[in-house]
Amino acid sequence: MFSYSIFETRLGLCGIVGRDNRLVEVVLPGYEREEIVDYLRLKYKGDENNPLFLKELERDIKGYFEGERIGFAHIHIDLSGSTPFQKEVYMITRSIPYAEVRTYGWIVNRLNLSNAQRAVGGALARNPIPLIIPCHRVIRKDGKLGGFSAPGGIKLKIEMLKLERSIIVI
Repeated sequence: MFSYSIFETRLGLCGIVGRDNRLVEVVLPGYEREEIVDYLRLKYKGDENNPLFLKELERDIKGYFEGERIGFAHIHIDLSGSTPFQKEVYMITRSIPYAEVRTYGWIVNRLNLSNAQRAVGGALARNPIPLIIPCHRVIRKDGKLGGFSAPGGIKLKIEMLKLERSIIVI
């Protein structure tokens, strides 16, 4: 059974979905409450009953958007809907430290592949757990931000990197 929570942050509403004390999805700011509710009800057919682990994560996400240095390594995640390749990309991306950015090529190198930047970008565009799997910390090798498929798009990516006072480490 899925559970979800929708809550206000400094940058707008967020939604989180969990099952069996594991995080399944994060909806970043950019949607109205009704849009998030409709999306979550349709996709997960869950309840907004907000079990303890979601309440704790909600508090951490609110803190993050207030500029607190929050680490999310302790969060148990459920990537059962992802392919093996996506899971590898997500685990590598999850290792990017707070306030640092890496390139798509950096991820490709850790995968021991060549010329797979587009595939990595595609996997990150489908990241079901942004922020916890910090795809906003991945940029192009020329220093440009690249894409960001969260509802707030590049504007939200910029805000998140500013919150972290990010530096580039390649």
